[in-house]
Amino acid sequence: MSSPTFFIHPPKSGGSTVISFFDLNKGKDQFTVFEWTGDGWDRCRARLLQTRIGGGHQPYGIHRSLKTPLAYCTILRDPLARQISHYRYALNGKNGDVARGASVSATEALVLRGALSLDEWVSESLGGRNVFVQMLSGHPAPDELSLGITKANLQHHFGAVGICENMSEFLLRLCAKTGMKLPFYFETNITSGSAKNIGQLSESAKQKFVQDNSLDYEIFEYAKREIQSDAHKSGSVFANALDLVHVIQAEINQLENPYLHSSVVFGFDEAFLVKVHGVIDRFDLAPINEYLRFAQGEARTFADMYDGFVDSVRDGVVSGWAVNLSRPERSVRLEVRVGSEVIASGSTGAHRPDVASAGYPSAYTGFSIALPPDAPDGFHVAVAGSAERLHNAGVWRRGWHCV
Repeated sequence: MSSPTFFIHPPKSGGSTVISFFDLNKGKDQFTVFEWTGDGWDRCRARLLQTRIGGGHQPYGIHRSLKTPLAYCTILRDPLARQISHYRYALNGKNGDVARGASVSATEALVLRGALSLDEWVSESLGGRNVFVQMLSGHPAPDELSLGITKANLQHHFGAVGICENMSEFLLRLCAKTGMKLPFYFETNITSGSAKNIGQLSESAKQKFVQDNSLDYEIFEYAKREIQSDAHKSGSVFANALDLVHVIQAEINQLENPYLHSSVVFGFDEAFLVKVHGVIDRFDLAPINEYLRFAQGEARTFADMYDGFVDSVRDGVVSGWAVNLSRPERSVRLEVRVGSEVIASGSTGAHRPDVASAGYPSAYTGFSIALPPDAPDGFHVAVAGSAERLHNAGVWRRGWHCV
C-alpha cells in the first residue's frame, strides 16, 4: 500500500483551496487536519492511516513523530504576495474567525488593532521569514544548508509541489501522484474586503523583505523551473488535459460559492459538492484520464524515510538507534560527519526493544560506532548518502551534548 498523502500547508498560500480538492475527490470530512492539542499525534495518526489524506501548518519531518512514511505535497506562492495576504487576513479578523474565537499571534493582534502598518509588517517579515524553506526543510532557523536540504526533500520525498498562482496545473499533477481523478477545486478562505484599505508599501520595505527572504525566493524559482520541466516532458498529453481542466474549472467558478471567504476545514454542506460534481459530470474527461495514465506510468519512487536518535558519546564510541520507516526490515547505514567530511561509519542491528516498545516498526535498530582517536568536536550522525541527520546529533564535546 502506498504511503498516506500529507499536505504541508504554508499559511496564505492557497492551502484551504487545495483542501477543497481533497474534499471533491475523497468526500466530506476525510481530510485529517493536523492541529496540536497537547494530547500528541495519536488521534491524528490513527485517522490519517484510515483516510490516507491529511495535513496542516506542519513542517517536513512529521513522519518521524507519526513513525510512518508519508508522501508529502505542498504549494508555494510569490513570497511578497503571501506576506501581504497574511497582513490583510489579520487586518480583517481572519474572515470573521477571530470574532468566533480563532487564535491570533501577538503581531496579528497588533495588526487587527491598527497598531502595525503594512510597511512595518513587510519590512520585518512579521508573517514569517523564509517560511517555505523553514517548513520544507524542517529547520526552525533556516540557512543555506536548509535550502539544499529543501531541494533534496522536494526531489526525494514530495509527490508534487505547486504554485498558488497556477492551481489547476498543480492539482492535475497531484492527481497523477496520488491516484485521484478530479483536478478541480472551489476557492475557499479568500481574504474578504478591499486591498485598497491596507495602505501603500514603500520600495524600501519591499527591498528589505526580498533581501531577508532570499531563501524563499530561490526555492520558489526552483519549484517553478521543476514544474516547467515536468510539463515539458509530458508534452501535448499534459497540455490537452490542462486545457480541459481550465474549461471545467471556469464553469465551477460560476457557481454561487458559500465558502469563498470561509475555510472548509470547519465543515461544509455536501449539497454544494453535489453541485460541483454536477458540473464535472457534464464533460468527457478522456483527455484528463489519458494524461493520468501517462503520468502514472512515469511515476518515480520515493526515497526511504528514517528516524533515529544519538543516545551518548562515551569512551570514543557514539551510540544510539535508527530505523528505516519505509523498509524496517533493513539495517540503516550511518555516517559520522564533521561538516560534509565522513570520519566514521557503521550500521544498525543491535537489539533495542525499547525502540519497538515506543511504537517503531523494528527492535533491531541500535548502533555503536567507534570514533577515530583524533575525532574533532562538532560532529553529527546522519543516514549514509543522505542529508538526513539523527535527532540529538548536534555538537558533542567530551561526552556532553551542546547543541
